Amino acid sequence: MSSKKKSKAKSTVSRDKAANQTKTVETIKKKSKFETIISNIICVLTFISFGYIALMSFFQTSVFDAAKFTSEVINYETDVVGLNILFTVLFCAFLFAMKKTYNFFAKINIKLIETAMVAIVIILGLVWINAVTSVPAADSYNLFEAATDATRNTYKSMQNGGNFYNHDFYSNYAYFNFYPFQLGYVFFSEMIYRIFGTSNSLPIQTINVICVGFAYLAVARITRILFKKLSIEFLAIMLLLACNQPVLFSTFAYGNIIGMCFSLWASYFLIKYFKTNKYVLLIPCGLMLVFAILVKYNNLIVLVAFVIMLIVHTVKMKKWQSIAFALALCIASVGVNSLVVMSYEARANTKFTDGVSQVLYLDMGLTESYMAPGWYTTTGKDIYIQSQLNTQIANQKGWDDINTKLKKFSDINYTVDFFSKKILSQWNEPSFESIWVSQVKDHIRPVDKGLGAAIYSGSLGQLIKLWFNLYMQILYLSFAIGMYLLLIRKKANIETMLLPLILLGGFGYHLLFEGKSQYVLTYIIMMIPTASYALHTILYSDYSKLKEIIAKIGNIPDKKLEAAEAVDSAQ
Repeated sequence: MSSKKKSKAKSTVSRDKAANQTKTVETIKKKSKFETIISNIICVLTFISFGYIALMSFFQTSVFDAAKFTSEVINYETDVVGLNILFTVLFCAFLFAMKKTYNFFAKINIKLIETAMVAIVIILGLVWINAVTSVPAADSYNLFEAATDATRNTYKSMQNGGNFYNHDFYSNYAYFNFYPFQLGYVFFSEMIYRIFGTSNSLPIQTINVICVGFAYLAVARITRILFKKLSIEFLAIMLLLACNQPVLFSTFAYGNIIGMCFSLWASYFLIKYFKTNKYVLLIPCGLMLVFAILVKYNNLIVLVAFVIMLIVHTVKMKKWQSIAFALALCIASVGVNSLVVMSYEARANTKFTDGVSQVLYLDMGLTESYMAPGWYTTTGKDIYIQSQLNTQIANQKGWDDINTKLKKFSDINYTVDFFSKKILSQWNEPSFESIWVSQVKDHIRPVDKGLGAAIYSGSLGQLIKLWFNLYMQILYLSFAIGMYLLLIRKKANIETMLLPLILLGGFGYHLLFEGKSQYVLTYIIMMIPTASYALHTILYSDYSKLKEIIAKIGNIPDKKLEAAEAVDSAQ
C-alpha cells in the first residue's frame, strides 16, 4: 500500500474515532483502594445475582395463570432452550450486520436522536393510555379518592369510620393509618387534579407517559457520561426504544413511574458530581431524589445507595461535603414526608398511626402466598388490625411469626425452592405486569376493539409477550457480561457502580420483603447503560487472535487424508 493510501486510511479511522467520541465532563481521576474494594464487591454480587437470572431466563419463564388471571397467580413454564439460544445467536448476528449503521448514527447530532427517542416514547404512551382509558382500583383508587376529595376539601377517606373505598377491607380504619407514606403521592396528585380536574386519572397517566420519556433520556445521558462514546449511547437508545414495559405500565396511577424518572435524574447529577466535584450539582440531585421518595417511598432504596457511594466518595476525596450532603438527604427525605403527613392530619382533623412497619413487610415476604412465594398476602394488615394499630404490639407479633417461619427455612431444600421461585416470579416475569395492571381494571370506554383489544386478547398481545421474553433474556445476559467486563477491565468505581448498587438494593429488598414483578419494573432500565457497554465491547473487540486460532485449526493437516493421497500417488 502506498504512503498516500496509508495516510488516507489513517485519517478515515481517526475521523471515525472522533465522530464516535462525545464531549462530556472531564473525570477527576484519583485512585482509592477503599473505592476499588467496595466497587468490586458490588460488581461481584450484582454479577452473581443477575447472572443467575440471566441463566434461568433461558430455561423458564414466569407467567400468569390464565385461569386465575385477575388473582396474579404465577406459573413457572419451561422454555425451549434451543430456541432461546437460536434467538440470541440471531440477535448477535444482527448486531454485527448493523455495525456500520452505528458509526453512521454516531456522526449524527446525538441530541436529535435523543429528542426523537423521547418523542416516540411519549407518542406511543399517549396512544396506549387513551386506547384503554384505565380506571384506578385497589390501592391506586384509595389514593385517587383521597386526592380528588382533598381538592373539594373533604377528607372522609382519611378518617376512621368514613364511607371510603374498600372500608370493610380495612375494618373501617382509614387506609392511611396503614400506609401514611402514601400521602406524599396523594399530595402530588392533589396538585395535578386541582389543575386538570378530577373526573378520571388520565392527567396522572399522561404525566406517567412524559416521565417514561424523560427517564429514558436520563438513562441515555448516564450512558454517555459513563462511557463517553456516542456509539454506546446509541446502543442504549436502541435498547430503550425496545423496552416497552414502562410505556404500557403508564396506565397505573401510582408513584412508580414518576419516582423512577426523578431518581434516575438524581443519579445522573450524582454521577456527574463524582466526576467533577462540582458541588452545585448536588442541588438538583437532592431535590429530585427527595421528590422521588415523596411520590414513591420505596425510593429509599435509591437513597441508601446514594449514601453508601457518598461515604465512599468522602473517603476517596477527603472532602466532608459529600458526607454532609448524605446526612442532609436523609433528613430531607424523611422530613418532607413527615411534613406532608402532618399537613393532612391538620386538614382532615385526624391523627394517623405509624402504619404497617417493615417488620410486617418482612413477615409478608417470608410467607407462602397463593400468588407466588413472598408476594402480597393480608398478613401485615391482619396483624396490624389485631394489634389495634399499635405498632409495638404488631411488631412483636410479626417477629413471633417470622421466627416460626425461620424454622421452616432450616430445611435447605425448602429454602432454595422458596427463594428461587420468589426471585424468578419477580425478575423473570418479563411483562412485569405492565399489561395486567390495566387489563384487570375497569375502563372509561369499553375495550372491545382497537389497540387495547389487540394487546389484551389478540395476536398482537401474544407477539408482545414473546418479545418481552426474548428482550429480557438479551438484557439480562448483556448486563451480566457488562458487570464481568467492568470487573476484569478495572472500570468498577463509584460512577459505574451507582446504578448496579441500586439494582442490587432492589434485588435484596424484594428478595426478603414483599415482592411482585411490578415492583421491580422500575429497575429494569437501570441495566441498560452497562448492557450497552457490553454489547459495544462485543462488537468492537479485536478478534484477530480468535481468527488466528480458527485459521490454525483449518490448516491442521488431515493425516488419514494425507496417507490416502500417498497411497494413490504410489500406485
